[in-house]
Amino acid sequence: MLGKDINEHPEARRKAQKRVKESQLIFSTCIGAGVGLLRSELFDTVVIDEASQQTEPASLVPLVKGATRAVLVGDHVQLRATVQQNALAQGFDVSLFERLYGLPDRPGVRKVMLDTQYRMHHDICSFSSMEFYDGKLQTAVRDDARPLPPSKFPWPAAGPKSSSRKVFIPCSDPEDLGRKSKSNRGQAILCREVCKLLTTHAETGEALKDFSIAVLSPYVRQAELLRSMLPGIEIASVDSFQGKEADIIVYPTVRCNLKRESGFLKDMRRLNVAMTRAKAGMVLIGHSETLFGGDEDKESGDVWRRLIRSCEIVEMSPVV
Repeated sequence: MLGKDINEHPEARRKAQKRVKESQLIFSTCIGAGVGLLRSELFDTVVIDEASQQTEPASLVPLVKGATRAVLVGDHVQLRATVQQNALAQGFDVSLFERLYGLPDRPGVRKVMLDTQYRMHHDICSFSSMEFYDGKLQTAVRDDARPLPPSKFPWPAAGPKSSSRKVFIPCSDPEDLGRKSKSNRGQAILCREVCKLLTTHAETGEALKDFSIAVLSPYVRQAELLRSMLPGIEIASVDSFQGKEADIIVYPTVRCNLKRESGFLKDMRRLNVAMTRAKAGMVLIGHSETLFGGDEDKESGDVWRRLIRSCEIVEMSPVV
């Protein structure tokens, strides 16, 4: 704001320090609260946003600087902080938010759930509500406020027997082998066909533009493949899309193998993030036998089984 590097210009640094001293609200990262201009500052009240994605030591940095009140805001059933494998083994990815939320009630600590969401159609919300939020997550969005685009994609017909906004498209094409990050060309080709139908008006054949599509992937390599095949469509990893939203989410799950190894898909937090990004509709592409996993993956496999059971099954063949 001062137009100069405060580390090289003492006068600018003094002005910046004066501005900090005069401020009632200071915005910073947690680590930033303990260095640079803020090193000697004290804070009466600390508000930490996305607190469930912070490691516990990171959250402690601003809290030990004089705070008498703290508000931690987050969602401990979505993705945790990203840490290295040796740190993961020690539980270093568990946030202060999650630890406190999991402890019994105690004096001086209050736990409050914001239980009404304003993003998703109720059919999309209901799955995550039951699976991850003990059925407590409510929907304030009217059904008619989340219309599906009039596209060529074969959404289930609305009616007394079907109001599903979740579609599962089976794909038995095997994943590419031999690399740590996975990809699945068959699912990518099917994904391209899905996006083509979603963006084409059912009657006129013209391009639909007044809604958003995001294609999410649990694997970076699949995201790279999709970007080369789907110019103009937003492609992202599930992890990088946390906190964002789109009208339609397309989620090719990638994994398909004889050993029924589902890899990252075992993490139910990642599934919760993917599901809760969609406003109007969700399209899943995958191989159900792999998603159900083996005996050692029974817990996550059961969740995938319930999800696919709640979807409308749409059969499509990849157009090469």
